[in-house]
Amino acid sequence: MYYNNRRLALSIFWAVAGIVLIVLSVAKVLDSSLYAGMGGGLTAVGVLQSIRNIRYRKDAEYREKIDIEYSDERSRFLRMKSWSWAGYIVVLVEAVGVVVASILGEETVRMVLSYSVCLILVAYWVSYLILGKKY
Repeated sequence: MYYNNRRLALSIFWAVAGIVLIVLSVAKVLDSSLYAGMGGGLTAVGVLQSIRNIRYRKDAEYREKIDIEYSDERSRFLRMKSWSWAGYIVVLVEAVGVVVASILGEETVRMVLSYSVCLILVAYWVSYLILGKKY
């Protein structure tokens, strides 16, 4: 996997954006604590990705390990299988949630879950059609 300067700059951007959100929350410019939490998450991700980028550039052994991990066919197969299982699980759990929300009379929850299942199935159908033409 090739790490260029753009990836490092993006990681630094996320860290800085997170720090800005935290500072704005502490200064009471942003009212909700949601922004402080989001800022903490962005800062953590930005710092960890920056460390990963720098380590990739400097450590040849780590670079080889990462390159093998991303280019290995078994890893690709496992990632693809994991996504397909996750998709099935999400659709089934949301479908059960629709039934449970209907029984409990939670119309808003039922509608949100129904729309989510519908969106996932439409995305699956469109990707199936596109991949069917490609392969």
